[in-house]
Amino acid sequence: MERTVIIGGGDAGLIAAAYLERADETDVLLVSEREYHVFSFLLYDVITGTPLRRARLDIPSTFREKDVTFVRGLVEGIDATENRIDLRSGSLHFDTLLIAVGGVTAYNIDDRRHVFDIRTDAREIQSAVNSPNIRDVVVVGGGPVGVETTAALSSVADTDVTLVTSSRRLLPDFPPRASRIADRELRRRARLKTGTQVMEVTENGVVLDGDDTELNDLTVWAGGVRPNPVIENFGLARNECGLRVDSHLRCLDTNNVYAAGDVVDYPEKMKDGFSAGLEARAAAKNLLRGLRGQRPIEHDVRWHPRIVDLGGGNALLSVNGMVYHGRGPAFVRAVAVKGYPFYWKSRY
Repeated sequence: MERTVIIGGGDAGLIAAAYLERADETDVLLVSEREYHVFSFLLYDVITGTPLRRARLDIPSTFREKDVTFVRGLVEGIDATENRIDLRSGSLHFDTLLIAVGGVTAYNIDDRRHVFDIRTDAREIQSAVNSPNIRDVVVVGGGPVGVETTAALSSVADTDVTLVTSSRRLLPDFPPRASRIADRELRRRARLKTGTQVMEVTENGVVLDGDDTELNDLTVWAGGVRPNPVIENFGLARNECGLRVDSHLRCLDTNNVYAAGDVVDYPEKMKDGFSAGLEARAAAKNLLRGLRGQRPIEHDVRWHPRIVDLGGGNALLSVNGMVYHGRGPAFVRAVAVKGYPFYWKSRY
């Protein structure tokens, strides 16, 4: 039987594995360097008090009774011509491959000793903001992650939060109306510094362009994401934004290698969890269609809802240029946040 290997235990890798595990045409192996996955949208709850265990999914137990074999390993390279994956512990053969190794935080500073990363240090941030010694917090980043981090931290008692972003407006890749709404809502509970570059982070604050210094007790980095640098060892077509894929999410110049999530690049690409899920399902579907001798289907990116929590029981929803704001989007987000982990922990 054919063997399909999925690299990556994040949202995209898990969704692809869940789609393919019922297929009779292939055996599925899921390779990840960690045995757990942290739901990124629950990190904001973690930094404000929720135990980290409630935001984690145990991957081996999730697929234990399913037709998915979990392999813990660190991928070091891929040879697409030999259908081989090189792990630190050895090698794996594949007939078809789906790459979903995700992205890493994009920093523009060299010294990160005094920075907490919202994506990896949520538990440490929680501990810090609960300390009586932490009062002034700086959040770096004006995209959805920075906005939601600011909204979450500003709800913590005795914490003054400042958001710093190099962009001229919050949520720069959203419609202008969404930026105005986010700006208005956040200014009610935090300070905003837009159009300002962070040049350095010290133990006592952040150094801004123009040599201004913002004194603080804690710096939280919530900036953008870049593709996982491991793809530099894959020998596949790529650019600075990720692996280059065609409209079927198949890596260029290959017949049996697909990719999804923050690690890929194509026209109109969005780097967020919802987009990663859509791509993972589309890539898995085309992978399976290829095994069945069927024609692939183009990935459709026309419909793309994005929800951002603004705190205070409000959120904004942006869908194809239309922006909605208030308690309705907040309710939709709350249902999704609670329902998605429940889906995994109850069905898988």
